[in-house]
Amino acid sequence: MARTERKRAEQVAAQLEADIAALGWPVGMNLGSEASLIEKYGVSRAVLREAIRLIEHHLVGRMRPGPGGGLVVTRQDPEVVARAMSLYLSFAKVGRDQLLVVRGEIEGFAAELAASTATEQERVELQEFMRFEPEFVGESWKEAKAFHLRIANMTHNPAIYLFVRCLADLTEQHTETHKDRDEAVHRIHEVHMKIADAVIAGDGGLAKYRMRSHILAISPWLAEAIPHQDQSARSST
Repeated sequence: MARTERKRAEQVAAQLEADIAALGWPVGMNLGSEASLIEKYGVSRAVLREAIRLIEHHLVGRMRPGPGGGLVVTRQDPEVVARAMSLYLSFAKVGRDQLLVVRGEIEGFAAELAASTATEQERVELQEFMRFEPEFVGESWKEAKAFHLRIANMTHNPAIYLFVRCLADLTEQHTETHKDRDEAVHRIHEVHMKIADAVIAGDGGLAKYRMRSHILAISPWLAEAIPHQDQSARSST
C-alpha cells in the first residue's frame, strides 16, 4: 500500500473511532457493510480494509463476515489496555523511582477519593474482603494487587482504575518474591487494613497518606529488578 493510501487509512480509522465515541460507544452496533462504509467515507476498498485492520487492532470494532455482516462495535477491556501500557513502560525502561513516585501519587489520590465516593455497600464489601485477603495473598503474592484495584474501582473513575491497573501490573512484573512469605503476607495485610480502615471511615486525608507511604515502601522489593532513575539516565547518555 502506498504511503498516501496508508495515511488516508489512518485518517479513516481515526474518524471511525471518533464517530463511535460520538455515538456513546454502542457495543454490538453494526455500523454498516464494507460497501456502505466505502461510500460513506469516500475511499477505496483497499483503504477501508486497512482502516478496519487498524480498528480491529485497537479493539474498537471487528468486521463480521457474511449476510447481514459489517463493522461491529466491540467492548473495550481495561485489563488488555492496561497490560499494553505496562508493557510499553517496561520497554521504555521506566526507572524504579519514577514508577513508585507516580504510582504513589495516583493511588494516594485514589484512596482519598474512594473515601468520599464509595457507597455504603462498597464499604461493607471492602471490610468483608479484608477478612479473607491473607488467604488470597498467601496462595499467590500476585493477589496483593486485588486490594489496590478494589480501591481504584471504588473511585468510580475509569481513568484512575486504568492507571492503577497499569502501574500495578508493571510493579508486579518487577517484584521479587519475599523469602519469608508468611511474614510478607502479614505485613502486606496489616498495611492494607490500615488503608481500608481510613477509606471505610471516610477519612480521605489519612487514606491518601497511608496509601502513598505503602507504595513508596515497596521500593526495596524492586531493587534488584528495575533500575534506579539515575542509573537509567546514566545508561542513556
